[in-house]
Amino acid sequence: MDKVNEFEHGIDSNTKDGVNINYVTFPIESNLHYRFSSAEDLLDDLDTLAAMIMDHYQNQVPRLEVLDEYSKARNTNILRNQRRKEKEKADHRAAHNFGKIIYTFDVGYNTGNPIKVEIEDETSQQAIDEFNTNNDIDGLNSELWLDVDKYGRAYEIHYRDEDDVDYVDLSNVFETFVVYDLTMKRRPILAIRYPKAQFNKNADKMRIMPIVYTADETIYYQETKLDAIKLVEDHRESHSHKEVPVVEYSSNRFRMGIYEDVLSQIDLYDSAQSDTANYMTDLNDALLVISGDIEATGLSADDAAKMKDANMLLLESGVDINGNKTAVTAGYIYKQYDVQGVESHKDRVKSDIYETAMVPNLTDEKFSGVQSGEAMKYKLFGFQQMTATKQRLFKKSLTRRYRLLFNLKQEVSELTNADLKGLKISFTPNLPKAILEELKALVDSGVQFSQETLLGLASFVESVQDEINKVKKEEPKRTVLDYDFTGTNYLQETKDKAGVE
Repeated sequence: MDKVNEFEHGIDSNTKDGVNINYVTFPIESNLHYRFSSAEDLLDDLDTLAAMIMDHYQNQVPRLEVLDEYSKARNTNILRNQRRKEKEKADHRAAHNFGKIIYTFDVGYNTGNPIKVEIEDETSQQAIDEFNTNNDIDGLNSELWLDVDKYGRAYEIHYRDEDDVDYVDLSNVFETFVVYDLTMKRRPILAIRYPKAQFNKNADKMRIMPIVYTADETIYYQETKLDAIKLVEDHRESHSHKEVPVVEYSSNRFRMGIYEDVLSQIDLYDSAQSDTANYMTDLNDALLVISGDIEATGLSADDAAKMKDANMLLLESGVDINGNKTAVTAGYIYKQYDVQGVESHKDRVKSDIYETAMVPNLTDEKFSGVQSGEAMKYKLFGFQQMTATKQRLFKKSLTRRYRLLFNLKQEVSELTNADLKGLKISFTPNLPKAILEELKALVDSGVQFSQETLLGLASFVESVQDEINKVKKEEPKRTVLDYDFTGTNYLQETKDKAGVE
């Protein structure tokens, strides 16, 4: 369309093609358990085995990638989607790491204090303690719980090295999955890991080396293309675990991450914060409107642009046909912003995020402050209910971990009794304790405590025994008196009464 005057740039807005995509909506195929009749049947059907690997990469890995992005403040929807149509407008993308905040609290709560593993048999306990020490098991448990929080699943692999030391390591969820049988118990029949031998962003150039773990051996396949998987066996290695040496951990029966069901709410908060930043930026670049008899001023578009860049604007009115002065005005136009409404919206969304995730907001005034231990329990009630389910499933997987260990040690005659009878796994919540409150209640009820116990409660005492020894050294030496206050030889009289010379 033709311009009416030189200030008009047309009525068509500068827009980008494309429609927003919701990357946080996952299909059913993204989190299915793979099942087959038996390991023998599946190994005889390598085409199906290859199809499982391809399906895992194409349908399940994308979901895991999105969940991983939201744990690193690389929120997919806010960063990848188009949010503004006008190219001239600000387009800030503020990603908030609620995923990290949520899983940090949950991991610290459940694994901040070491998980206790105890068994009745002393020899078995020694084997467990040695295994835990060799594998830094407290650190591994934290990593497993972290993966469970992020992806809804986690994997560990057991093996024995050439020095006959038993190890267990975390396995990458992006390249590991377990196949279960068709029974109601859903027993694992084999596990597959396909580490990338040659990494490339394009699937047609990426090469993998598939490894299959069964109940009695590990099968290695030759390197193959990811987009056209052809399984050719390379070699086999037997093992003595008697079960599939890969343990899967899960958060719940649906294998959902702890912040997976609040991704859309996180997107809402990101959008609101980004819009606020965009408004503040656009406010400084508000549209300058000049109205009136512009031609009378002799002002051109170039002149107006130069004056605007110099932070000044000179407008001179002209005269009409009657000799009267014409008016020329200039001003900025911008949208009115409901600051209170926007802040209320963001607070509501933020509250919904924590409420839905069942994780307390530690920055909330209602949660912070000095509170009794009983009051703290009520505020964590919903979170503890969710945690109870995760702990139960975690214990189940830990039990299988130590069953694999005992199976191996019994097979190689390192343990005569590989029974897990009496195995006890305990979680100790890592929360601030109202020690003073507990002590007062116990003392008021007549309970007495040793100095060693009381010193152990002091955070500034590094070694209780060293502190006790220091106290003993500083005690003044007492002299035994032979005479009482009346001047009588009390010690001698006591000896005479007792018949002692």
